[in-house]
Amino acid sequence: MKVACLSMAPLYGEFVLGGSQKVLNDIILGLRKNNIEMRVFSPKESNITKDSYIGDVKIEKSLHLSGSFPSPFEIPLYEIQDLSNKLLEITDWADRIYLHGDGWFLRDEFSNKMIISGIHDLVYQESLSSVFSFLSNNTIVPSNYLLETIHSSIDNKKFSSNNFSVIPNSISLDTNKNIKNKELDENLVILFPHRPDPRKGFNKAIEIANEFAKTKNWKNVILKSCTFNKSLNKDKKNTEFLEDKNYKEFLSNNGEVIFNDWIPFNKMGDFYSSGDLTLCPGDFIESFGLVPLESLANNTPALCSSVGAFRDLRNIPGIELISYGYIKDFVEKGMEIINNKDEISKGKNFILSEFSNQKMIDSYVEKITNPNNKEDHDFKYIKSGSDNLYLAPWCSVENDIIYHDYLGWMPKTKDKITVNDSGELLVDSTIVQYGINKRILIPTYIDE
Repeated sequence: MKVACLSMAPLYGEFVLGGSQKVLNDIILGLRKNNIEMRVFSPKESNITKDSYIGDVKIEKSLHLSGSFPSPFEIPLYEIQDLSNKLLEITDWADRIYLHGDGWFLRDEFSNKMIISGIHDLVYQESLSSVFSFLSNNTIVPSNYLLETIHSSIDNKKFSSNNFSVIPNSISLDTNKNIKNKELDENLVILFPHRPDPRKGFNKAIEIANEFAKTKNWKNVILKSCTFNKSLNKDKKNTEFLEDKNYKEFLSNNGEVIFNDWIPFNKMGDFYSSGDLTLCPGDFIESFGLVPLESLANNTPALCSSVGAFRDLRNIPGIELISYGYIKDFVEKGMEIINNKDEISKGKNFILSEFSNQKMIDSYVEKITNPNNKEDHDFKYIKSGSDNLYLAPWCSVENDIIYHDYLGWMPKTKDKITVNDSGELLVDSTIVQYGINKRILIPTYIDE
């Protein structure tokens, strides 16, 4: 079988820009091990002379696209025509089309070939339009959170006309060999292994590191992150903005910030093992949560904001969820977990079993081979006693207030929307209409 993989974002082989590209590398390598013939296509780049590869698959940088993301189609109209011609050529070669991240409105060019769409967020316009308007034979999402968000956002007819599958991303075993973890000592090393999107929470990480420093439990508190690499950065939302006041206060408390060069994905295991804690403190709506899983797989516990798909990781030992913006709670949870080797070991073993590379690749092989096979989905929402309302998957009850992934904290809901010990949603009658209007509460009868 011949599969053509199309990426709207530039690809650089061993250097990956975010979790989605790391997962793409895993997919390509896994499909090749299953003797599937692959070609990978990404935007043209005039200033790149050296060929890049994923395993033995050359990245063909031949698509007429802007090379930046989002808005990859901000190009002259005549280049759209050139792109259309190229897609026809690709389609003529391939048996299957895999659209990584999708966003392709040029659907006719794929003629009657089966299309597998890989959606990795619901943040960018490209992925939103793919879910809402563009049909594929199979649309793969990485988490129940993302599937529930789609199901609760669009009407039943549109949802049923699509064919959705959940395939969790994997944690590669290759990154976990010969790990030498940092020993607990007089220095606390905190990791922030995220791209420089402000929503990922680097400035929150500075605040948290500063609170750790103020405990005086360590001689030095060191925050390790990655350098803002302008040559590799193609995401217009990325920035190196730093809140100067918090940064200076952290340094005055014997804090230190170390910016590493951009690290190849196959060496991230060494980075994760060099720390005592990993932070995911932002309000970016993650669709999976690769960073805390990779961190724990390398024996380093993680502290995450209770936002997006991070909430799917709530019951994994060694990963702690904290209400977004509650800085001192991050420190308190960190102090509890940092010495708990039993919890860290349990969590690591669970992750390597549940999120194995083999499981992910087997699922991709099945979906690419038989994309029209349809799954039944069992949605388990938090419902009211009368079953006429349920809590939107993009909302959670945090400290007796609703946190809304898209709108933030909703102070009007204080003590008025709660969940009891039996998992039943309790809603004050005075807040029902507000909750429905703000998409906190979803009426179960909406499509009946």
